[in-house]
Amino acid sequence: MYNIQLVKIQSEERLATTSELNPASCLVTGCGEARGMGYWAATQVKGLSHEITIIPEADVVVLTEGSTLIADSLISTWQGDASPAGSKTVARYQKDIIQTREAQSVLLTGVCPIKPINGKTVQTTLGESDQSIVPETQGNACRGKGLAGARWTGRDTPPIPRDGREVSTKLWFITQRAREDPSCKFTSLAHLLTADFLKDCFRELKKDKAPGVDGVTWRKYEENLDENIEDLVTRLIAKQYRPQPVKRAYIPKSNGERRPLGIPALEDKIVQLAIKKILEAIFEEDFCDVSYGFRPNRSCHDALDMVDMIIMTKPVNSVVDMDITKFFDTVDHECMMECLKQRVVDPSLLRIIARFLTSGVMEEGKYLETDRGTPQGGLLSPILANIYLHYALDLWFEKEVKEQLKGFAQLVRYADDFIVCFQYDDEARAFGKALRVRLAKFGLTISEEKSRIIKFGRYACQQARKQGKKCATFDFLGFTLYCDKTRNGKSKVGRKTSNKKFRLKMKTMNLWLKGVRNRMILELWWPMLAQKMTGHYQYYGISGNIRGLQSFYYHTAKLAFKWINRRSQRKSYNWSQFNRFLSFNPLPKPKIYHFYALYKQT
Repeated sequence: MYNIQLVKIQSEERLATTSELNPASCLVTGCGEARGMGYWAATQVKGLSHEITIIPEADVVVLTEGSTLIADSLISTWQGDASPAGSKTVARYQKDIIQTREAQSVLLTGVCPIKPINGKTVQTTLGESDQSIVPETQGNACRGKGLAGARWTGRDTPPIPRDGREVSTKLWFITQRAREDPSCKFTSLAHLLTADFLKDCFRELKKDKAPGVDGVTWRKYEENLDENIEDLVTRLIAKQYRPQPVKRAYIPKSNGERRPLGIPALEDKIVQLAIKKILEAIFEEDFCDVSYGFRPNRSCHDALDMVDMIIMTKPVNSVVDMDITKFFDTVDHECMMECLKQRVVDPSLLRIIARFLTSGVMEEGKYLETDRGTPQGGLLSPILANIYLHYALDLWFEKEVKEQLKGFAQLVRYADDFIVCFQYDDEARAFGKALRVRLAKFGLTISEEKSRIIKFGRYACQQARKQGKKCATFDFLGFTLYCDKTRNGKSKVGRKTSNKKFRLKMKTMNLWLKGVRNRMILELWWPMLAQKMTGHYQYYGISGNIRGLQSFYYHTAKLAFKWINRRSQRKSYNWSQFNRFLSFNPLPKPKIYHFYALYKQT
């Protein structure tokens, strides 16, 4: 694929060569010497650099592979149109450049030599259409047929900015730089927090979310969106932006305790989402494959699938199941900033992140300072948690622990929930001791009550059956994983809804039905109940868990019958009448949404 720039043609200038126009030549100041004629615009704090200029009327499209195409407006002028010669597309060019022979030949002949990825040169005449990249027909496999042998990776070319916005393109180049140079430190990122970028982030927020301490909702903020965003940008530039305290809320946990959540103000959500995208563009190139939580194109089911693949195809005999005590509440702020500085050294951006960490909490009208932790519920907390555990756990395990082991070992982590599979039991126990020491350096502790080392795997289960013992189980991401058998008698990993999660779901459903039955009529809350059940099926609907889904359906219908009949002293339905009501107003039946392959055992 090609990176395209539009270049203004002037009599005193020439078109830049391929090396001069390569945007990946140098993206970040402070990461070594420039590899071209100037730094790319994405690295400058105050607008574009002095070597790059915005041209509102560009005439030539320059491909970084070295080819040149004439803009449509210039072509139409050659054909005799009355339209002006200049293209109205915003373009950039580098100063002190003059026209090359190749560009002159293109201007005279209208033929452009283009080097595709396969290395063959293809001449394209101006005005002719290129081969399609978008699939033209859709086959039986639900995938179209485009260019033969071509595969779209989604990362070969920068995204096209919408409505003139260029932040997404700059983030793409930052990602390329982060991938090419793992030691590069980004010194200039705060300038990406532009008005257009913040407006895009605002539109991505969900409209019906609870407001923060200021009570400003999405629709209220939208009424004066331009003025609000301009005021926000002004405060960001003047370094006067200070996040508001988060509003504390609680949700029940499976063990009977309550999990604290922090609800940021709407304006803080906008800035958090923008910073989250910037950090993702950098750190996604560093994150290990063992991490699955809160990452693009990864989910809980991907982590579960990986656990299944490891146990079924690798020599796993022991599983280390450990839990970090109140991780989001005990994150050390100094360690967090040091982790960020491994890649980001922009003082302006780091200052904003530090203010988010120390913004405080409002609970029942009282302000509480926060010297540790990052509040769950914020848009920035997940990426910060991944960065923290990347350096505290993932890199340490991949670079140091694995190098010292004799047998197989593999880590699978989803946010602060992780398991480690080992081939040898003694190495698993040694890792458990070393892990406590390692996490203590980052201010984290292991919960002894929730942590254990169990014998688990194909061989461990077979040995337990021979001895007449019950195979051990462990919980991961709301599921209980246990040793099971296929219809052919082969070993497999079984998955079912965790008993703790099931009881919590039923308790939450009971409280919701109890509260909603008198607040609105049955015709209004019945579809809401169906949506809740569908959401449960979409997460817990994995192959082998149909009984858990059926149990959820039965108990939910039973609770609905119970609370419908408690709206008054007189019962509304008996069971036969309720079943007739269900036949006309059915609740969604259990459905499997996620199927896991049975891996070939080795």
